[in-house]
Amino acid sequence: MAIFRLLVRAGPEGNCVDEIKRRLKTPGSTLSHHLDTLTRSGLLNARRVSRFIYYAVNWREAANLIRFLTEDCCAEMHVKILSDVAPNRQASAGAPSPCCPQPTGRSVTRT
Repeated sequence: MAIFRLLVRAGPEGNCVDEIKRRLKTPGSTLSHHLDTLTRSGLLNARRVSRFIYYAVNWREAANLIRFLTEDCCAEMHVKILSDVAPNRQASAGAPSPCCPQPTGRSVTRT
């Protein structure tokens, strides 16, 4: 996900592999694997400029994936969340939407 975020921020020109590696501090073989996977999935485009390879987001495919996730794949997610959360809540004015349950108090640590 960090690679994709970095390339989204880079815009349509993308970044060369060396820049991605430097900014994410990722070993070359790991980075190569993930870039290849994202490219084969259609989410990234690769282009060679002299001896450098630049990767950029394939915006059309990224938009198609987001559309699929929000309309097709997860379209009924709010109904499930509502049914799981609503019985355990008391209705009160100003309470968060049922699709956004209260935090559990556990912190999430990212590595």
